[in-house]
Amino acid sequence: MSARIRILEAAERRFAEDGIEAVSLRQIAAESGQRNTSAVAYHFGSRSALVAAVYEHRMTPVNARRLELLAARPDDTIRTYVRALVEPLAETLADAEKAGRRSWYLRFLAEAMRYPEYDPGTVALDRPEASSIRALIAGLRDATAGLRLPPGVFVERLRLLALLVITTLADRERHPGTGVGTETLIAAGAALLSDPKE
Repeated sequence: MSARIRILEAAERRFAEDGIEAVSLRQIAAESGQRNTSAVAYHFGSRSALVAAVYEHRMTPVNARRLELLAARPDDTIRTYVRALVEPLAETLADAEKAGRRSWYLRFLAEAMRYPEYDPGTVALDRPEASSIRALIAGLRDATAGLRLPPGVFVERLRLLALLVITTLADRERHPGTGVGTETLIAAGAALLSDPKE
């Protein structure tokens, strides 16, 4: 495993467990086995760039899986798009469990959402590995068009959906084998977007 990947995985774990602002780049370098305490700065430059690199590292395969689901979708319903949001993230947990290893990505995302400067909804949305999210938003906008939600309400509900999905899956990641099931989460997310009331 390359030094860069070791740093990314150490950063993801420490950010998820201790908080993005609570961990120094030197601590991440040490935990990743780097003797040079400035290795993180050498590879990534800054904390923000490191957070963005963790997104890229984890979201690239999630994005590919989500694009597959979107291409194969049986219909253009709200539930279909919510499923395409939830399932690839839930699969990261299932894959880790099958491989007998821990995962931290969902807790990392939940932590990042607490800070405007790291929130994936703002800082990562324009990145190539977020193309499936952009497609999902467009699909959900079309699927909810009949509800005639004001644009502000639609955006608020998307944010609530993201918080619901990420924090629920982060809880499952923290406590493997427990928590809300994937189908229940999909149903709750679809209900959140389906209510015509403002």
